[in-house]
Amino acid sequence: MEKLVKILQDFGYSEYEYNGETNASRGFLLDDGIDFFYAEMSSSVAKREKDTTFDFSRMHTVQGTWKAQKRQAQDGREYYINNFYINKLK
Repeated sequence: MEKLVKILQDFGYSEYEYNGETNASRGFLLDDGIDFFYAEMSSSVAKREKDTTFDFSRMHTVQGTWKAQKRQAQDGREYYINNFYINKLK
């Protein structure tokens, strides 16, 4: 999916250990003029873009993928969450 968005907030680059591997992420709060949503760059994209400074005053093109995940609440009921993973932000 490709959208024209404005970056509202850049949560920065971070690295973390998971199952003996170093993973990276970089999160953003984006606005497409209708909704605002959280989007994340996964490891390889985040590492490539870790030093990129984005201009908050202009619109950007974001390409990415929505993924739905089933979760289970503490009371046992099931629910879904949506995650947006960025492939390209320019």
